[in-house]
Amino acid sequence: MKPMLRSLKLLLVFGIALALFAVVPAPAQVKAETFYYIAYPKGTVGLKKPTVGFAITDTEVTMLHDISLKLDGQEVQGTFDPKSMSYRYTPAGNLSVGEHTVKVSVNFTGYEPIEQQWTFTVSPLAIDEPPSDYSDKQLELVKAVNDYRTLYGLPPLQINRHLTMAAKMHAEYLHVNQIDPNKVSLHDQSKSVPGYTGSTPGERAVYAGYYEGVAEDVSYNYGTPVESVDGLFDAPYHRIPFLYATVKEVGVAVAGPIVVLEFGFQDENQMELQVTPAPGDKYVPVAFEGNEVPDPIRMHTATASYPVGYPILARLTGADLEEVTLLDAKLTDAAGQPVELLRNSPKNDNHLKQEVILTPVKPLQPDSAYTAYVKLSASRNGTVSTFERKWDFRTEPVPTVGKEKLHQDAAAYKKLAELQGDAAHTVSFALNGDKYVLDGVTFDMHVAPAVVDGSAYLWVRDLASALGAAVTWDDAQKAAIYTKKDRTITFYTTRGAYAVNGREYVTGTAAKLMNDHTMIPVRLLSEVLGAKVEYVPETHSVSIRY
Repeated sequence: MKPMLRSLKLLLVFGIALALFAVVPAPAQVKAETFYYIAYPKGTVGLKKPTVGFAITDTEVTMLHDISLKLDGQEVQGTFDPKSMSYRYTPAGNLSVGEHTVKVSVNFTGYEPIEQQWTFTVSPLAIDEPPSDYSDKQLELVKAVNDYRTLYGLPPLQINRHLTMAAKMHAEYLHVNQIDPNKVSLHDQSKSVPGYTGSTPGERAVYAGYYEGVAEDVSYNYGTPVESVDGLFDAPYHRIPFLYATVKEVGVAVAGPIVVLEFGFQDENQMELQVTPAPGDKYVPVAFEGNEVPDPIRMHTATASYPVGYPILARLTGADLEEVTLLDAKLTDAAGQPVELLRNSPKNDNHLKQEVILTPVKPLQPDSAYTAYVKLSASRNGTVSTFERKWDFRTEPVPTVGKEKLHQDAAAYKKLAELQGDAAHTVSFALNGDKYVLDGVTFDMHVAPAVVDGSAYLWVRDLASALGAAVTWDDAQKAAIYTKKDRTITFYTTRGAYAVNGREYVTGTAAKLMNDHTMIPVRLLSEVLGAKVEYVPETHSVSIRY
């Protein structure tokens, strides 16, 4: 069983490195044009042989003749790619510590040449190359991230050594300096503190030799690395970079309780509506405990407090979107009853641009079906488009079983989500052991089964935990009250009877109190649970299908 997380901080920031624009000077007879470009590196770099480059990312001028580059006044021979309109040069030898000057000449056919100039500084602590060997923990982190991308039909991410260098140095900075997440943002660094490599994620990516856009997730907890990834995905703001279709690479690092993920991304062009939880998911968590920075319910504290229901996130993909507006949103249970939602959109949440967060005010019911609906509009290039989606999902019967199944086999998990209708659950209790297995995931029993006069007994709370039910104790009646959805069972411990939804029945195998634990005879289960109960003599276990 997964350990309880003792402390958790989740923080997220996005950054796009070095995106700039310039005006192309043209002959008098030709209209001047604007183009956008990236020029790198700028600031401080931590590599002795940093790649230097210039790329045009957007322009109306289609005929680029060539790009030439000078480093410290000397023309260098790099690689010019007309298709991507980029020029890259990597020094053959180490550059000296200190400032270096880059000058680029861009020649468009039919236009006057233009020149751009910038500087960068090689750090005294610069290394030869980013490390390319990865620990088992790092590989586990990448797999966990890719498990979620598999569920959403997105391509897997490749580990990138430059992003991993940035993640590692930042994780070590936070851990070694014992940065308090309650006092300082875990995305910031201070020049006065040892291990400084850049104030922002973008600066730290450049230091490590990565020059694309970056999104950084940081968690601070006492769980496993994979649990850190789970916590980041469950937190709605931190879920966003997992879902970028144009993210191709990731850097990962662990240092003490710190886990850092650096996502490398480019702009998305196609407009479409993404929704989470995944349509058809059969194991959605019921609740969200918070501990995210920024706090997604900070503007709703007058009407809500933690724990809340598992947040729904919807986002529009595409670059240059404006006025993303939430037009409508609903969540209903299996009976069609509405679930009250807290609504975050760009209108009331300055941390959202193309996304909306819909958070149920109360935790959802376990092992229950829900239908979600969202409708958004957005403007791009003066055209307003509307997108809507209606989809179903189901909550997990037991906390963490969904995460365990996802990480066991993400492809099989996705296929299960694609199946129409509800999936039946099967739980098996070993009567001569201390474990039960729910849908292929093993959990600990808190009280061992007992055998009295040839009859096997299970603790009612272990039973309820495995079946997604709740249990209370009625001291006046000396009875355990088992509740799941519209079924309430009263297990009397002082007489040979039980009750289902208030109707009492006589039984020769009643519940018993053993060491202050209410123990339920296996023989009684098939009568009262409304589920298929089977004894398996080969394994001396009882199997319950519900």
